[in-house]
Amino acid sequence: MNNRPDRASGWSRGNFLAATAALSAAPLLGAADNSTTGKMQRLLGIDPRFSGKGQTFDVGVLTALTGSGAIYGSHGTDVFKLAARDIETLGGPTLNMIYKDNKSGDPQAGVQAMRELGAAKVPMMLSTYSADLGAALPGIKEYKVFSVDGTGGTSQYAMGKPYFWGAIAITPDDAFPGALKYVAAKMPQVKKYAFVGWDLGPLSDIVAKDLQKDVGTSMKLVADERTKVGTTDYSASIQKVKAADPDIIFLAIYAEDVGYFMKQYATSGIDKPVLAFAHSQAAATIAGAAYEGLYFAFDYFDAAHPGNPYADYFVDSFKGMEGGFLPEFYVANLYEDTFVLWECIRRVLKSGGNARDGEQLDAALRANPVFPSVYGGDSGKPGVLAFDVDTHSVKKRPMRVLQFKGGKIVTLAYFNIDGADFRLA
Repeated sequence: MNNRPDRASGWSRGNFLAATAALSAAPLLGAADNSTTGKMQRLLGIDPRFSGKGQTFDVGVLTALTGSGAIYGSHGTDVFKLAARDIETLGGPTLNMIYKDNKSGDPQAGVQAMRELGAAKVPMMLSTYSADLGAALPGIKEYKVFSVDGTGGTSQYAMGKPYFWGAIAITPDDAFPGALKYVAAKMPQVKKYAFVGWDLGPLSDIVAKDLQKDVGTSMKLVADERTKVGTTDYSASIQKVKAADPDIIFLAIYAEDVGYFMKQYATSGIDKPVLAFAHSQAAATIAGAAYEGLYFAFDYFDAAHPGNPYADYFVDSFKGMEGGFLPEFYVANLYEDTFVLWECIRRVLKSGGNARDGEQLDAALRANPVFPSVYGGDSGKPGVLAFDVDTHSVKKRPMRVLQFKGGKIVTLAYFNIDGADFRLA
């Protein structure tokens, strides 16, 4: 159906099922401890003998502290602190977060950040912007910095890159098939489409070609517009889209950029559906009434209905920090990523290895690429985050087609990677 590698490779079904079952197995803790902390320790399989309590580990954080994505960086800074605090509460180590600014997608900033983290011998990193749009990947490899990116994932260009793992569905590629199934089911009039995406040079070509491959002959591409990251004036691109007269616009831009696009699109007179691949309250605030009716396809985190006890714990913890605000999916992923690092630390400690060595942390993930997740699951157990050891992306990820209606997000359909298990809501 598309040009993505087989997600099932590198990890047998038997191993996957065994590892999944292990997530709900009780660790070596006193079952009498029915406090929230005790329940979470059992839920996450935390063995206090190898939890790292009393130790300190350096963790690099490559995120947007300035630029158009700074609002997400500030939330990320908060949630990294929250995750570190919760990890200590659950008997884990102190995580010394070392923040580096990627300036909302400045490649040179990513290169410099890796030099600094490498010189400081930081063994692990939490990343955003797909390791700063690829520029940080050579440094990650050179310095063997075990890295997890839960906001950009691997994209297509970072698949299989050494020490780098994407803990989110590839955007927008993984969501295309499910989105197209929804369009076929509910918008049969759509025969022509426009693509508007960030201009990342050859990297953008990969995304556009992936979409065309998924579309096949079902509809025709009539406009392909590339825009600079952080753009606030989309008037020229919108006029070109209008002249092409598409039936739908696929919008592969992110963060606040979506809000600026929609605010100008609403006055363009095009009046055709727009489907984006991420929602944020910041974008909705910028767009105002123009955000109404916007469609989405991505791995949405429903904080109002978390669905499993790990997610409940995270949402309650986040609301306590943010004064009752509900977390969005970027924040949920960053929290989950921090716990992935901690589990890899625990695995290395249990094996008698050096948990301050990026190569050993990476090997710990490879040996068992399955972790508890705030997505999926049920009232008795967490969901499952499973990586593909060949692509370094997620094997499965619950996703949805959604729409912003009446000031809130409404689910229209459910699906998984490559459109698997698609069903209308």
